[in-house]
Amino acid sequence: MFKIGDFSKLSGLSINTLYHYENIGILEPRFIDGNTNYRYYEADQLVTINKVLALKDAGLSLSEISSTLIEGSLNKEIITMLEDKADSLEKSLELETNRLERLRTNIFLIKNGGVPYMNKISIKQVEPILVASVRKSIQKASSLSFDNFCESLWSTVNKHINKMNSKRSVPCLTMYHSGLFINTDSRQIDMEVVEPITNVIPESNDVKVYELPLVENMASIVHTGSLSTIGETSNTMHKWLSDNGYSTNGPVREIYHKGDWLTDNPDEFVTELQFPVRKD
Repeated sequence: MFKIGDFSKLSGLSINTLYHYENIGILEPRFIDGNTNYRYYEADQLVTINKVLALKDAGLSLSEISSTLIEGSLNKEIITMLEDKADSLEKSLELETNRLERLRTNIFLIKNGGVPYMNKISIKQVEPILVASVRKSIQKASSLSFDNFCESLWSTVNKHINKMNSKRSVPCLTMYHSGLFINTDSRQIDMEVVEPITNVIPESNDVKVYELPLVENMASIVHTGSLSTIGETSNTMHKWLSDNGYSTNGPVREIYHKGDWLTDNPDEFVTELQFPVRKD
């Protein structure tokens, strides 16, 4: 047998908690010395402690736990009760996780100035956004396929975010500094894959962590369909900028609102092109 002090250490419960559990009938000492009033517990009573802690985690009050134990519920009944509660909690967590993802998406969209109407060009303000990114260049005539090149960049930034136990916001984006959508006569594509994140994390040799700056005048257009035809949408934007006396003033952002992680049909992809601009 163990004195109450020793049992307290074994169970992880304070002596006061053990006294309280005794008073409400959850866990009584196996033996109380009539002369010294010392309380003694057996090792097998640790199983009762496990049940109490499990039932508390399941959301039962101490009075409910006391009733459950006093009624002498079998282990099978208690396990079934806990498994039902675990299933319910798992569903609640899934709902809350989805709610959190929607919240982070909406936060991004607020910072992003919203999403413009389809096939409509607008000028909006884009707020600063905390990101982790990898920036590299590829020769347009390179033997390495563009898709494989992009995949390697995304893999690098996401592995670092996972390593740092950080949380992503959505959607992700690519920024083109040269060679695509901007300075298209360049022989190489200078691009940066960007994952919005919720907290500052350390950088690595390849991954940069910083805040995308405020852009007061961002021309925006939404492209629907496969990325293979996004060049046409870019041409529409460039013509509009020229007709309205604007010129680009920084890297172009390609924001992926709906892609292959949501649908297998490329015709349903939704991609936003953003051009920081200034009046000529």
